[in-house]
Amino acid sequence: MKTSRWFLLTSLALFLSVGFASAQWSVGVRGGAYMGTVTKPELLTTVTPDFKWSPGVSSAVFAEYELSDNVAIRPEVLFQQKGFQMKEGTSLNMGGFPVPLGVRSTYRVNYVETPVLLKLSTGGEGAKLYAIAGPSVGYATNAKLITHPQAILEFRPVRTNVNLDAINYQRFEFSAVAGAGLSVKAGAGELMAEARYQHGFTRLVDAPIVRANARNQGVSVSLGYKIPF
Repeated sequence: MKTSRWFLLTSLALFLSVGFASAQWSVGVRGGAYMGTVTKPELLTTVTPDFKWSPGVSSAVFAEYELSDNVAIRPEVLFQQKGFQMKEGTSLNMGGFPVPLGVRSTYRVNYVETPVLLKLSTGGEGAKLYAIAGPSVGYATNAKLITHPQAILEFRPVRTNVNLDAINYQRFEFSAVAGAGLSVKAGAGELMAEARYQHGFTRLVDAPIVRANARNQGVSVSLGYKIPF
Protein backbone atom coordinates (compact mmCIF):
# COMPACT_ATOMS: atom_id res chain seq x y z
CA MET A 1 0.00 0.00 0.00
CA LYS A 2 2.79 2.41 0.93
CA THR A 3 4.68 1.46 -2.24
CA SER A 4 1.66 2.19 -4.46
CA ARG A 5 1.10 5.57 -2.77
CA TRP A 6 4.75 6.47 -3.22
CA PHE A 7 4.56 5.45 -6.88
CA LEU A 8 1.45 7.60 -7.46
CA LEU A 9 2.97 10.64 -5.74
CA THR A 10 6.23 10.26 -7.65
CA SER A 11 4.39 9.88 -10.96
CA LEU A 12 2.26 12.96 -10.24
CA ALA A 13 5.34 15.03 -9.33
CA LEU A 14 7.13 13.96 -12.51
CA PHE A 15 4.04 14.71 -14.61
CA LEU A 16 3.68 18.20 -13.15
CA SER A 17 7.38 19.00 -13.47
CA VAL A 18 7.45 17.90 -17.10
CA GLY A 19 4.22 19.74 -17.83
CA PHE A 20 5.42 23.04 -16.38
CA ALA A 21 8.86 22.68 -17.92
CA SER A 22 7.42 22.11 -21.40
CA ALA A 23 4.64 24.68 -21.07
CA GLN A 24 4.94 27.99 -22.89
CA TRP A 25 4.40 31.06 -20.75
CA SER A 26 4.15 34.60 -22.12
CA VAL A 27 3.73 37.98 -20.48
CA GLY A 28 2.47 41.13 -22.13
CA VAL A 29 0.79 44.49 -21.98
CA ARG A 30 -2.04 46.02 -23.96
CA GLY A 31 -3.86 49.33 -24.05
CA GLY A 32 -6.60 51.08 -25.96
CA ALA A 33 -10.02 52.67 -25.83
CA TYR A 34 -13.23 51.61 -24.08
CA MET A 35 -16.75 52.76 -24.98
CA GLY A 36 -19.27 52.10 -22.24
CA THR A 37 -22.84 52.69 -21.22
CA VAL A 38 -25.38 51.10 -18.86
CA THR A 39 -28.62 49.28 -19.49
CA LYS A 40 -31.58 51.52 -18.73
CA PRO A 41 -33.81 50.37 -15.84
CA GLU A 42 -37.43 49.77 -16.81
CA LEU A 43 -38.65 51.83 -13.84
CA LEU A 44 -36.68 54.87 -15.00
CA THR A 45 -37.66 54.81 -18.67
CA THR A 46 -39.95 57.84 -18.45
CA VAL A 47 -38.09 59.89 -15.87
CA THR A 48 -34.49 59.86 -17.12
CA PRO A 49 -32.90 60.76 -20.46
CA ASP A 50 -31.29 58.11 -22.60
CA PHE A 51 -27.90 56.82 -21.53
CA LYS A 52 -25.31 57.50 -24.22
CA TRP A 53 -21.98 55.79 -24.86
CA SER A 54 -19.06 57.29 -22.95
CA PRO A 55 -15.38 57.02 -23.99
CA GLY A 56 -12.69 55.84 -21.58
CA VAL A 57 -9.38 54.03 -21.50
CA SER A 58 -8.52 50.38 -21.08
CA SER A 59 -5.07 49.03 -20.19
CA ALA A 60 -3.83 45.71 -18.86
CA VAL A 61 -0.90 43.49 -18.00
CA PHE A 62 -1.38 39.78 -18.55
CA ALA A 63 0.18 36.35 -18.54
CA GLU A 64 -0.62 33.60 -21.01
CA TYR A 65 -0.21 29.88 -20.42
CA GLU A 66 -0.38 27.66 -23.50
CA LEU A 67 -2.19 24.37 -22.86
CA SER A 68 -1.51 23.38 -26.48
CA ASP A 69 -0.62 25.02 -29.79
CA ASN A 70 -4.17 26.38 -30.16
CA VAL A 71 -5.49 26.64 -26.59
CA ALA A 72 -4.31 28.97 -23.84
CA ILE A 73 -5.43 30.54 -20.56
CA ARG A 74 -4.94 34.30 -20.11
CA PRO A 75 -5.35 35.92 -16.67
CA GLU A 76 -5.18 39.73 -16.68
CA VAL A 77 -5.02 42.69 -14.33
CA LEU A 78 -7.01 45.40 -16.04
CA PHE A 79 -7.71 49.10 -15.48
CA GLN A 80 -10.84 50.32 -17.22
CA GLN A 81 -12.97 53.49 -17.24
CA LYS A 82 -16.67 52.66 -17.41
CA GLY A 83 -19.75 54.87 -17.26
CA PHE A 84 -22.23 56.66 -19.47
CA GLN A 85 -23.27 60.06 -20.81
CA MET A 86 -26.56 61.95 -20.56
CA LYS A 87 -27.69 65.00 -22.48
CA GLU A 88 -30.41 67.41 -21.34
CA GLY A 89 -31.26 70.52 -23.29
CA THR A 90 -33.74 72.95 -24.76
CA SER A 91 -33.65 76.08 -26.92
CA LEU A 92 -34.43 79.71 -26.09
CA ASN A 93 -35.98 81.95 -28.75
CA MET A 94 -34.09 85.25 -28.87
CA GLY A 95 -35.21 87.60 -31.60
CA GLY A 96 -36.40 84.77 -33.80
CA PHE A 97 -33.16 82.82 -33.42
CA PRO A 98 -33.14 79.57 -31.40
CA VAL A 99 -30.35 79.53 -28.80
CA PRO A 100 -29.48 76.02 -27.59
CA LEU A 101 -29.20 75.61 -23.82
CA GLY A 102 -28.34 72.46 -21.95
CA VAL A 103 -25.81 70.28 -20.23
CA ARG A 104 -23.92 67.14 -21.15
CA SER A 105 -22.98 64.95 -18.20
CA THR A 106 -20.42 62.15 -18.15
CA TYR A 107 -20.48 59.68 -15.28
CA ARG A 108 -17.11 57.89 -15.17
CA VAL A 109 -16.17 55.03 -12.83
CA ASN A 110 -12.63 53.63 -12.61
CA TYR A 111 -12.42 49.85 -12.27
CA VAL A 112 -9.63 47.40 -11.51
CA GLU A 113 -10.57 44.02 -12.98
CA THR A 114 -9.20 40.49 -13.12
CA PRO A 115 -10.58 38.58 -16.10
CA VAL A 116 -9.53 34.97 -16.70
CA LEU A 117 -9.96 34.17 -20.37
CA LEU A 118 -9.88 31.03 -22.49
CA LYS A 119 -8.10 31.64 -25.79
CA LEU A 120 -8.61 29.55 -28.94
CA SER A 121 -6.37 30.33 -31.91
CA THR A 122 -5.72 29.20 -35.45
CA GLY A 123 -2.98 30.01 -37.92
CA GLY A 124 0.74 29.52 -38.46
CA GLU A 125 4.02 30.77 -37.06
CA GLY A 126 3.76 34.24 -38.61
CA ALA A 127 0.15 35.18 -37.77
CA LYS A 128 -2.79 33.80 -35.82
CA LEU A 129 -6.45 34.62 -35.45
CA TYR A 130 -7.90 33.98 -32.02
CA ALA A 131 -11.08 34.18 -29.96
CA ILE A 132 -11.26 34.84 -26.21
CA ALA A 133 -14.02 34.41 -23.63
CA GLY A 134 -14.35 34.15 -19.89
CA PRO A 135 -15.50 35.69 -16.59
CA SER A 136 -14.21 38.85 -14.94
CA VAL A 137 -14.38 40.28 -11.43
CA GLY A 138 -14.02 44.03 -11.03
CA TYR A 139 -13.83 46.58 -8.23
CA ALA A 140 -14.88 50.22 -8.58
CA THR A 141 -12.15 52.35 -6.98
CA ASN A 142 -13.61 55.83 -7.50
CA ALA A 143 -15.98 57.84 -9.68
CA LYS A 144 -16.35 61.31 -11.09
CA LEU A 145 -19.23 63.32 -12.57
CA ILE A 146 -18.15 65.65 -15.38
CA THR A 147 -20.69 68.25 -16.53
CA HIS A 148 -20.36 70.34 -19.69
CA PRO A 149 -22.73 73.38 -19.62
CA GLN A 150 -23.78 74.57 -23.08
CA ALA A 151 -25.23 77.87 -24.27
CA ILE A 152 -24.35 78.23 -27.95
CA LEU A 153 -20.77 77.44 -26.90
CA GLU A 154 -19.65 74.69 -24.53
CA PHE A 155 -18.16 76.01 -21.29
CA ARG A 156 -15.32 74.57 -19.24
CA PRO A 157 -16.35 71.22 -17.71
CA VAL A 158 -17.06 70.94 -13.99
CA ARG A 159 -15.60 67.84 -12.30
CA THR A 160 -17.16 66.48 -9.11
CA ASN A 161 -16.00 63.46 -7.12
CA VAL A 162 -18.76 60.93 -6.42
CA ASN A 163 -19.00 59.06 -3.11
CA LEU A 164 -19.91 55.56 -4.30
CA ASP A 165 -20.77 54.30 -0.83
CA ALA A 166 -23.23 57.16 -0.27
CA ILE A 167 -25.32 56.10 -3.31
CA ASN A 168 -25.17 52.36 -2.45
CA TYR A 169 -23.08 51.66 -5.54
CA GLN A 170 -22.04 48.02 -5.82
CA ARG A 171 -18.27 48.24 -6.00
CA PHE A 172 -17.73 44.56 -6.86
CA GLU A 173 -18.92 43.58 -10.31
CA PHE A 174 -19.17 40.22 -12.06
CA SER A 175 -19.17 40.27 -15.85
CA ALA A 176 -18.51 38.20 -18.98
CA VAL A 177 -16.00 39.00 -21.72
CA ALA A 178 -15.92 37.82 -25.34
CA GLY A 179 -13.72 39.01 -28.17
CA ALA A 180 -11.43 38.28 -31.09
CA GLY A 181 -7.99 39.33 -32.21
CA LEU A 182 -5.03 38.95 -34.51
CA SER A 183 -1.45 38.29 -33.40
CA VAL A 184 1.56 38.75 -35.68
CA LYS A 185 5.14 37.68 -35.05
CA ALA A 186 7.25 40.77 -34.29
CA GLY A 187 10.81 40.42 -33.04
CA ALA A 188 11.10 38.27 -29.95
CA GLY A 189 7.36 38.34 -29.31
CA GLU A 190 3.97 38.97 -30.91
CA LEU A 191 2.07 42.15 -31.74
CA MET A 192 -1.66 41.90 -30.99
CA ALA A 193 -4.76 43.77 -32.15
CA GLU A 194 -7.90 42.91 -30.21
CA ALA A 195 -11.58 43.83 -29.89
CA ARG A 196 -13.90 42.65 -27.12
CA TYR A 197 -17.38 43.06 -25.66
CA GLN A 198 -18.09 43.03 -21.93
CA HIS A 199 -21.46 42.70 -20.21
CA GLY A 200 -22.01 43.10 -16.48
CA PHE A 201 -24.33 40.90 -14.40
CA THR A 202 -24.25 42.98 -11.20
CA ARG A 203 -26.86 45.63 -10.40
CA LEU A 204 -24.90 48.85 -10.07
CA VAL A 205 -27.18 50.47 -7.48
CA ASP A 206 -28.97 48.43 -4.83
CA ALA A 207 -31.20 50.90 -3.01
CA PRO A 208 -33.40 49.66 -0.14
CA ILE A 209 -36.66 50.68 -1.86
CA VAL A 210 -35.94 50.64 -5.60
CA ARG A 211 -33.54 48.08 -7.01
CA ALA A 212 -32.61 49.71 -10.32
CA ASN A 213 -31.76 47.07 -12.90
CA ALA A 214 -28.81 49.01 -14.42
CA ARG A 215 -25.73 47.08 -15.54
CA ASN A 216 -22.50 48.01 -17.29
CA GLN A 217 -21.85 47.08 -20.89
CA GLY A 218 -19.13 48.16 -23.27
CA VAL A 219 -16.78 47.47 -26.14
CA SER A 220 -13.03 47.99 -26.30
CA VAL A 221 -10.25 47.93 -28.89
CA SER A 222 -6.59 47.62 -27.98
CA LEU A 223 -3.07 46.97 -29.20
CA GLY A 224 -0.65 44.85 -27.23
CA TYR A 225 2.64 43.00 -27.22
CA LYS A 226 3.62 39.76 -25.53
CA ILE A 227 6.95 38.02 -25.05
CA PRO A 228 7.43 34.29 -24.32
CA PHE A 229 9.77 33.11 -21.58
